[in-house]
Amino acid sequence: MTADRIRVWLGVALLGLLMLGSFWAYEVMRRNSEERANGSKVRSEPDYFVEDFNFVRLSQSGNTNYRVTGEKLTHFPQEDEFEILHPRIVSIDEEKTPMLIRADRAIVKQKVKESANAKPEDQIHMINNVVIERAKSARTAAIIMETSSLILYPDSEKMKTDARVKMTTLRATISAYGMEANNADQKVRFLKNVHIEIDNKIENRIENKVVNKVGK
Repeated sequence: MTADRIRVWLGVALLGLLMLGSFWAYEVMRRNSEERANGSKVRSEPDYFVEDFNFVRLSQSGNTNYRVTGEKLTHFPQEDEFEILHPRIVSIDEEKTPMLIRADRAIVKQKVKESANAKPEDQIHMINNVVIERAKSARTAAIIMETSSLILYPDSEKMKTDARVKMTTLRATISAYGMEANNADQKVRFLKNVHIEIDNKIENRIENKVVNKVGK
């Protein structure tokens, strides 16, 4: 083999090594990029669920604050949120009348800041066929409130909705769009398009309905 042929074959071999080296470097970079992308993603599938659960929350004093039950509780790690099917939330306070809140579904979000200056607070988003029921007591009248969506703030005992809401009391039916309520001071504020109908005949009907459901 002449010297010229040897130089040609060496050149071809070096070119082949360069091509293989470039391909290897490309594969390493591609695999590293995929691994980083996959590592940064959190699974969108639920990582656990609990059926027929009963959760009791305690206040800072150690007393029971409220009880949450439901058919199924599912945790989604991507958002770190909980979904509850057919939730039932009962507020328990020795100084206040028990209140029952139920819906088709609920999403529990933890430590949400609604604004830059707001304090992080847990939220329970009640969705579809939301019903709030409070029995009659010595200090308060029986009520039934219905809406399509509701946000509960268990830490501050507040709730609100931007949807249409209807509240039935002993002698009146109130409908409006938007509502804010504070269970701590037992006050309700309707936001707009408020309409009130007076009906003395509904007193016994609503009182019996609320007492039966809240008592269960």
